[in-house]
Amino acid sequence: MLGRSAAGRAIALLALAAAMILCRAARGEAQPAASAGEPGGRAAEHAPAPPGPRPLPPIPGAGRVTVVAIAGAVDLGLSPFLARVVAAQGEGDLLVLDINTLGGRVDAALAIRDALLRARGRTICWVNPRAISAGALIALACDAIAVAPGATIGAATPVQIGEGGGMQPVAEKVVSYMRKEMRATAEAKGRRGDIAEAMVDADVEVPGLDEKGKLLTLDGAQALAWGFAEVQAGSEAELFRALGRAPPGEIARPRPSVAEELARFLSDPAFAGILMTLGMLGVLLELYSPGHGVSLAVGFTCLALFFFGHHVVKLAGWEEIALFVAGAVLIAVEIFVPGHVAPGVAGALCVAGALILALIDLERVPVDVAWHAGWLPRALASVSVSLAATAALAVVAARLAPRTRLGRRLVLDAAIRGVAVGAPSGGAAAPASRVGQIGAAATDLRPSGKVVLDGRRVEALSELGYVEAGTRVRVIRADAGRVVVRALGSGMDDNAGEEGRA
Repeated sequence: MLGRSAAGRAIALLALAAAMILCRAARGEAQPAASAGEPGGRAAEHAPAPPGPRPLPPIPGAGRVTVVAIAGAVDLGLSPFLARVVAAQGEGDLLVLDINTLGGRVDAALAIRDALLRARGRTICWVNPRAISAGALIALACDAIAVAPGATIGAATPVQIGEGGGMQPVAEKVVSYMRKEMRATAEAKGRRGDIAEAMVDADVEVPGLDEKGKLLTLDGAQALAWGFAEVQAGSEAELFRALGRAPPGEIARPRPSVAEELARFLSDPAFAGILMTLGMLGVLLELYSPGHGVSLAVGFTCLALFFFGHHVVKLAGWEEIALFVAGAVLIAVEIFVPGHVAPGVAGALCVAGALILALIDLERVPVDVAWHAGWLPRALASVSVSLAATAALAVVAARLAPRTRLGRRLVLDAAIRGVAVGAPSGGAAAPASRVGQIGAAATDLRPSGKVVLDGRRVEALSELGYVEAGTRVRVIRADAGRVVVRALGSGMDDNAGEEGRA
């Protein structure tokens, strides 16, 4: 009896163990199916089901239809063009944005987003085939989203260009700012804000769709299944049919104006830096050697193009232009009435501030966000490089230009015209016998001032531009009641001053 009892218990234990193994195997086989698409391996019954496509908003059956293609990078030149197109839409009009972009400038996307949210007509974004980064923000600002086969939308986290030209993540403050912008835009059009946030911040988790630590990008099927898009269309004709509207007989396809295309080119950071440098260099050369006006005209033209381009793209307002003009006036005061220092310093700060403000959009982007995103440091660096290049080129031009035939003609002709309208110093013309005399500059020559010759102060003009007070000079010419002098040790042959005797 005891043996049979022990054998029975052994058989029962073996049977129980076999049953447990079979149960575990069954659960192990079922687990992948239960957790398919589930982050973290949670059971499928706990994951929310996709809600399906959103219902279409009312689409006007009549009215004007406009189609605008957005291809390539989203840049500053695109925002004023789209803002103009959106503002021209009326009640009952339909605007379709045929978008294919990998992103671009955040400030440009924000400007387009604001314009779309204020649109009076119905706006449709056709993701054909991708709306990545800044393109995703533009898509969310439309009333309805259509996706082409193979479309993708998302990956909207901001990045900045680091050392070596590689992309680097930005500070948390910038990510937080863009996350809220994306959420607010999505919710303004009735879409889920958490999905929009997950496109910006990898720490945002959307149960059943996206797991923590992964940035969200939706394909076309997911965008439809999760209520982010309304319809699918592979062609323009399919798009209108999906919108429940017959293909219109006439479609407006506006293009950027000449001014907008020019502003797009002028606001390019590289070309803008060149315009800043040439503009400030021209003004400085005119202040250094006034009269002929050529350098002033070139400088004003370059600066006018710089501010025109940035004004059209809504970066530089009239305030920045007025600040720059005020700075230029203060610098001129310091040059022509030297010795005060304060006007020159204040003028330089005004000019630099105006140029920096013309490169960034602080109306839509807070200062701290612009700083952490790298936009403000890049503007500071761009203006600093332009100012340094301007100073270096001005020194080179001041030293080399007078040694050329054209440079000497510009300096001397301008100066002679400038003194011809004035009264001669001491009421008498400087005698030709002064040519060759050596004296000293009694004041700074900028390029005009006074020199001491034979113990008398005489009106004088520097042949080579600026000469510091106290510098020994030689008279090389006598014109219109004043002498033209050259600083000794200027690097030119002092005997060349005898040319004035011929």
